Amino acid sequence: MAVNPKVVKVLNKVLDAGFTDEKAIAAMTMDDILTMQGLTVADIALINDLQKSVKANKVITFLGGDTNPAVSTKNEN
Repeated sequence: MAVNPKVVKVLNKVLDAGFTDEKAIAAMTMDDILTMQGLTVADIALINDLQKSVKANKVITFLGGDTNPAVSTKNEN
């Protein structure tokens, strides 16, 4: 599985903005995201997918290019 370069670029922007751990990334608000310089709409969508991946414990899958991680199966019966 190769690392998606677009994801790495966005992750670097998130880290440079001071969101350096999973808890901080998951807690980012839209205001936090919008204050980051140089983001495109596609970057914002990737940050949203990153937050979902962090919450679903699927960060490695996300870095590999799967930007739509499966929702956690904890609620399935």
